[in-house]
Amino acid sequence: MKVSIQGIHGAFHEEAARLYFKEKIEIVSNLTFQDLISSILNKTADNGIMAVENTISGTIHANLNLIKHSGLKITGEVYLPVNQNLIALPATKMQNITEIHSHYMAINQCQEFLNKLKNIKIIESEDTALSIKNIAENQLRHVAAIGSKLAAEQYKMEIISANIETSTKNYTRFLILSNQIDSSQPYDKCSLAIILPHKKGSLSIILNILSFYDINLTKIESVPIIGEPWHYLFYLDVQFESAHDFSQSIEALKPMAAKIYILGRYTSGNLTFNKIHTN
Repeated sequence: MKVSIQGIHGAFHEEAARLYFKEKIEIVSNLTFQDLISSILNKTADNGIMAVENTISGTIHANLNLIKHSGLKITGEVYLPVNQNLIALPATKMQNITEIHSHYMAINQCQEFLNKLKNIKIIESEDTALSIKNIAENQLRHVAAIGSKLAAEQYKMEIISANIETSTKNYTRFLILSNQIDSSQPYDKCSLAIILPHKKGSLSIILNILSFYDINLTKIESVPIIGEPWHYLFYLDVQFESAHDFSQSIEALKPMAAKIYILGRYTSGNLTFNKIHTN
């Protein structure tokens, strides 16, 4: 199975993909999230996996927008426990480091650690694993990067400070993306995008309907609709015991919403430290 990720080998997206699929997979690397989307649409990958939320950095709204606009379907989710590490060339001393490179989310997750450092420049990059690879290939002895243990092993680098994330409960939620939903698969969770009429009480009505059908609202986020000032689209994740009750709730919602998009339905993921399967 070909699974498309953002980043290169050793990225947290690869860890999440191996954690979710629990089988041997071929990783398809992409520099950007848009490239990830395109690889699935073009069928150069069977599935994709995309980060959408972190317990420290919050929601990646741009990625939710990408999923909605692409027409791809969410078919699963996985929660990856993220351990960030300061990584450099073997035998590098902390006192010799003048720069630390990483993706902005990794930097944000390690802010408490980084705030204690003196005279070190923090530089944002496109990808955690790519930062580590660049240091290895160019033998940059004054530069360190923040990233995964998998990336350190992949590029024969050394962890000079482990588990530097601010919170020990640092999780990233990833969504599995496919061209279509397998209707034979069971599900207890759904991701929705809803545009509401711009009038008083619209959101309250929607929430009351979900409550009436015993639907558990696990997440709600609002994003502005471009070109329509002060008008918002709401992203919702809902969980339920009865797929029939969920279907009925959607029918009840339709007259109350300007537009409803079902982004995907899937089995809810668990916050577990499962073993990651590697090739």
